[in-house]
Amino acid sequence: MTRGRAAVVLRRKFDSTFSWVVTLGALGTSTYVLLNPFPGNGFGHQLEFIAIMAPLTWFMWMVGAHSVVEVHESGVLVVNWFRRFWVPWVELESVEATREVVLVTTSGERINVAVGAFSAASSLRGSRVQSRIREAIEQHRPLPAPSDSGGVRKSLDLAPWHFAGMVAFLLVVAWIGLWLNGS
Repeated sequence: MTRGRAAVVLRRKFDSTFSWVVTLGALGTSTYVLLNPFPGNGFGHQLEFIAIMAPLTWFMWMVGAHSVVEVHESGVLVVNWFRRFWVPWVELESVEATREVVLVTTSGERINVAVGAFSAASSLRGSRVQSRIREAIEQHRPLPAPSDSGGVRKSLDLAPWHFAGMVAFLLVVAWIGLWLNGS
C-alpha cells in the first residue's frame, strides 16, 4: 500500500526552528571563513576546516530539524535522529503519551518518538506536546484499520545526500575563496 500524502506532519516547532537557525548559522559562518581564508592558508587548511564543520553542521540538523512524525492514511512514519520507522495502522496497538510518546505495536515493540521526547519545558506545562502528538495520531487512525500492512519496517536514516551536498557546497566555496584571494 502506498503512503500517499501525509494527513498530518508533526514536529517540535522550537527544536526544529532552533536547529535550522543553528545549522544555517554554521553554514553561513563556514562560508564566510572559507571565502576569507587566513593569509598563508592553502586548500589543505580549508579541507581541515570542512572536515570539522561539515559533520558538526550535519549533526545539528539531524538532531533537531530532521525528526518528524507523519500520519498517513495507511500508517505512521516516525523519523528519529538516525532511524526511520513505518508502522501500518493494523500493526499499531496503542500510542502512549506520558513524559514521552511511544508507539506500541501489536508484537509488543515499543518505538520512541523523538519529536515527543521528554523536555523540562513540556513537563512543566503538563506534557501538552506529548498529548497533542498522541491526539493527532489517534484522530487520524482509520477504523477499521487497512489490512494490507507489510509489517513494521525499520531502517537507518542518515540522510547521506544532505551531507554530501553540504560538503560539495563547502568545497566549492573553499575553492572560490582561494581563487578570490589569489592563493
